[in-house]
Amino acid sequence: MKRFPARRIAALGVLLAMASVLFIVESLIPPLLPMAPYVKIGLANSVVLFVIIAFGSRDAFIFVLLKNALTALFVTPFVLPFNLAGSLCAYLAMAGLYAALYPKVSLVSVSAAGAILSNIARTGVAVLIMEAPSLYIQLPFVCVFSVLAGIVIGILTTFLVKYLPERLTKFE
Repeated sequence: MKRFPARRIAALGVLLAMASVLFIVESLIPPLLPMAPYVKIGLANSVVLFVIIAFGSRDAFIFVLLKNALTALFVTPFVLPFNLAGSLCAYLAMAGLYAALYPKVSLVSVSAAGAILSNIARTGVAVLIMEAPSLYIQLPFVCVFSVLAGIVIGILTTFLVKYLPERLTKFE
């Protein structure tokens, strides 16, 4: 069994709190696309991408699950299927692209791919829950918005990587 240093767990806890607060604050903002209220910029994904970079994909997967469970407690459990589907798809895209193609592909591109898959997954969940396949007509608008959101999140993550103190990420 692998042991985790207390400082590593504490740093992940601080980052989890940061991601949760970003998610909760973002949930208070009115929908950016009125036709698709479940589509968001996903500010917390900048922290998820940072965790992928600084702690690895295994820790990031657990981080994503904990973030979704925690935010469901504070916002409403109704959003859990949307958020879990979106977060897991974004995680898979970002962790896969980062592992396979970074630094050939920028963090902005990694983030944009995660945003696109996240919002496609959220739309798919909306179709299933509302039993309305006509919601798929939104996908072109959702994907354009996702690219813009991915650019914002990629830039934020780049700043996190560059300016977050090393003591939060280096434990060796």
